[in-house]
Amino acid sequence: MQSKRTNPRSESPQFRSRNAGTPILLAAPHRPFFLAGVIQAVATMLLWLVILGGWYIPAMPVVPLTIFGTATHTFLQVYGLFTFFVFGFILTVLPRWLAGTPVSRGHYTPIAALMAAGMGVVYAGFFSHRLVAFAGGVLFVAGWGLGLWTLFGVWRASRREGKGFALFPLGCITAGALGAAVYVAWLATSQPVLLKTSVAMGLWLYLVPLIVAVSHRMIPFFSAGVLRDYQVVKPGWTLPATLLCVVVHFLLTVTGHGEYTLVSDLPLALLVGWHSYQWGLARSLRVPLLGVLHISFAWLGVAMALYAIDSLLQLGTAGAGLGFGPLHALGIGFVSGMVVAMATRVSMGHSGRPLVADRVALWTFALVQVTAVVRVLAEIVPLTTGMLRFWLILAAAILWLAAFVPWSVRFGAIYLRPRIDGQPG
Repeated sequence: MQSKRTNPRSESPQFRSRNAGTPILLAAPHRPFFLAGVIQAVATMLLWLVILGGWYIPAMPVVPLTIFGTATHTFLQVYGLFTFFVFGFILTVLPRWLAGTPVSRGHYTPIAALMAAGMGVVYAGFFSHRLVAFAGGVLFVAGWGLGLWTLFGVWRASRREGKGFALFPLGCITAGALGAAVYVAWLATSQPVLLKTSVAMGLWLYLVPLIVAVSHRMIPFFSAGVLRDYQVVKPGWTLPATLLCVVVHFLLTVTGHGEYTLVSDLPLALLVGWHSYQWGLARSLRVPLLGVLHISFAWLGVAMALYAIDSLLQLGTAGAGLGFGPLHALGIGFVSGMVVAMATRVSMGHSGRPLVADRVALWTFALVQVTAVVRVLAEIVPLTTGMLRFWLILAAAILWLAAFVPWSVRFGAIYLRPRIDGQPG
């Protein structure tokens, strides 16, 4: 009688791992988080599109939300979308950075489950009752807290010398958890200062310094791997300088002195521009998967320059400014572009595929650039008032979906399938 040999593809290969029957979605930490992230990339903007239509298009009904539209949009974009990519990335790379043991499935699965369930309940609460959204927010923050406990456990267990560098990104993620908790407190109290503080924390103490820290480590590393005669430039003073700039911007914003942020925004814009030059922005364009990282980082310099101009306009003319233009250059051009660039690289590499930007990834990244430009123009072009401004905002939302729907379908399918090279993970 012949012995039966296990065929790794014999039982639902799309959903089972090659290792001990592990569900393929849970075979590596980036899989569940990135899947939730690509779903959110579409869901958050679909909701915003419906909200916009209800406000401005007579034929569309107004969606009855328990929380006003801009507050839902802000939370979903700042916390409910990018955080899934943050955890998928950092749970994967932090053990490598610290020469430690990879995070086990038993640790990252509860984190993903709590955060995804919490976000689902938040959506339900937006349409049903504010207290339901509050309960979802509590679940989401609890998952975030469990994730922090796990990440700091990796840091504590590491015996690598000089591991203090990891405290910078971990501190940013901690600030993000506190900012999300402040939003949850706003859901319970409706105090405007809490909403304002939460948004400022999410941008200036969480996303911006975190992505700068990751860029500072990864962009020169990736560039040195593919560009000939590349000189790595990573001065130790630039991360502290970045932190100083973003903390000053945060403090001026929450204390009601946003017109003075020029003192932090202009230095940061110059610092980013210097880094883009030193890191070889022009040379990077020869390799698309590398170029998208450099272009996304350069958007931070553009955004901070716009913030500096906005500050000057407010100081010079009462009430004048660039509106939400700088914010969307930051959120779409820098943060969203960097998420597409990083997630594409991780997804291709950890699925056994060549590290190249395919047509879907390049399509998505190109449209993200167009989306950022259109959304910024909606705020800064003098003629963009009234309905013209609305149509530009609506166009930006449609462009976002045109960018992220194919990307989400493409990579969402990858997270549900085994690696094509037969390796675990």
